[in-house]
Amino acid sequence: MIIMDTRIREFEKIKIQKYIPELDLLNNPVLNAQEKEFLAELYGFIEKELDPEFRKLEDLNYLVEEPTQDKKRDIVINIMKRLSDKGYYSTILNTDEYEVGRITRNALIAYAICGGRWSEYSERYIAGNYSVEMGRLSGGTLYCNPVNYASNDAQKEKFLIPVAREGKIAASAMTEFNAGSDIFRMELALQERNDNIVAKGKKLFITNGMIADFIILYGRLNNGQLAAVVVDTEEQQLKNFRSTRVRTYGMTDAFVSRLIFDRVELPKENLLQGHGLDIAFHQLTEERLVISAEALGDTMKKLLYSHAYALQRRQFEQRLHQFQVIRFPISQKIRELNLLISAMIQYVRQLDKHPELAGSKLMAANTMGLKISSTELGFESSIHCFRTMGGRGFTRQYANEIGLFDPFCMIHGGGSNYVLEDSESRRFFKYKPPRREIEDTIPKVDY
Repeated sequence: MIIMDTRIREFEKIKIQKYIPELDLLNNPVLNAQEKEFLAELYGFIEKELDPEFRKLEDLNYLVEEPTQDKKRDIVINIMKRLSDKGYYSTILNTDEYEVGRITRNALIAYAICGGRWSEYSERYIAGNYSVEMGRLSGGTLYCNPVNYASNDAQKEKFLIPVAREGKIAASAMTEFNAGSDIFRMELALQERNDNIVAKGKKLFITNGMIADFIILYGRLNNGQLAAVVVDTEEQQLKNFRSTRVRTYGMTDAFVSRLIFDRVELPKENLLQGHGLDIAFHQLTEERLVISAEALGDTMKKLLYSHAYALQRRQFEQRLHQFQVIRFPISQKIRELNLLISAMIQYVRQLDKHPELAGSKLMAANTMGLKISSTELGFESSIHCFRTMGGRGFTRQYANEIGLFDPFCMIHGGGSNYVLEDSESRRFFKYKPPRREIEDTIPKVDY
């Protein structure tokens, strides 16, 4: 069988010469010394441990007429195990081992994995991978945080430790076909029958779903109350449970899935304590900040490629950067990026310092607004990068290398644009006010 590689040899790779200072988070004065030390160590780990695996994933995206899913599955599982060994998969445990707060670490990990960084040691750009970070978020935060919050000691030992400490793959199953992420319209049934919970229904857009060892499943009990139960997939062999891949036009290395529960019997002791709505919403403020960090890291990556390509590409006897229509949007988005990074860092520090703010409606609203602004900036930066590259942007060669379509899968996310259309949380983020007005909304901290 002939394997076709979709790369065009005549197209040269974009040469990232060096980071521009405004796009280097380690050069950003908003971080303190401890945060920079943690981030520098994380970048080193990504270069030595993850970069070879990221390159394997990218190479598989260029091949057609060759099955790649199983190869990708093994690579992604291996990456999550390596992250777990260093405490980068889930930050819920071992909080005393770090000088940097747990939520701050979670956000910095998300930013670094999505954005990558120029390596002074290797003298080359170490690319990130948005898809892998989404898998980390799904298992390390959206699964581990609510399980840790609502489980008893026996459940923690059985369902939390294998994921948070040993790197087992996990997922969070909330979104449905008709309800989307509107939890009040959720239809999946969790029927109590003797000593079992019988799950019947379907879920959609579940990252890690088809490779997960454990899934936190949200549904309705007989009395209509929302609840959450942990599903041990028995290495995807659980009776009456099926999972299939959902092919998205971005996030090509994320195992986004469709899940079917056709009267799956689960032990009643797998049911988590408390109301499902409270369990689901418990981690959402942190999730919004981590997604903001992901989008900002990816924005940095897109701006870096736009900047490098504009310097190298010659058109009509001029370099692209000499055209204002190319240069000005890059400069504007760099300024917006650094402003949103500052807001994100202040929010995560405040949550680490004052954990009770996780239950604050105002904090939840502000972090949702930050998430919307960050994902929109990533979306706009990807569009500008695509436009700057012209016809090359239509090829897999550059779409894969840069992840051009990844932000299209993350814009707003979870129906946020509908939920917040008239919400107070859009007060500061729906339009673009003067810089000073935005800065006044950022929590002030003493350095």
